[in-house]
Amino acid sequence: MDHYSYLIDRQHRFLLIGIILLVIAVVFTLAGESLQGFGRMAVSRAEEPKRFWWNVAAFYLGGIFFVVLYLCNISN
Repeated sequence: MDHYSYLIDRQHRFLLIGIILLVIAVVFTLAGESLQGFGRMAVSRAEEPKRFWWNVAAFYLGGIFFVVLYLCNISN
């Protein structure tokens, strides 16, 4: 398990979380449906475009935030 030890480091966790969020955002964009919490499971791009794009944008921004956080920690 030595080759997976880099995931234990906090800096690499930020990168991993950021990549996962970006992949989820791309999948939601291509599928045309996103997950919505608190009682609703899926928001369709065709039925509710404004809510759909807000959800997808939140995942994109979250992913970008964690990748930038990783890059800032690497430079220090």
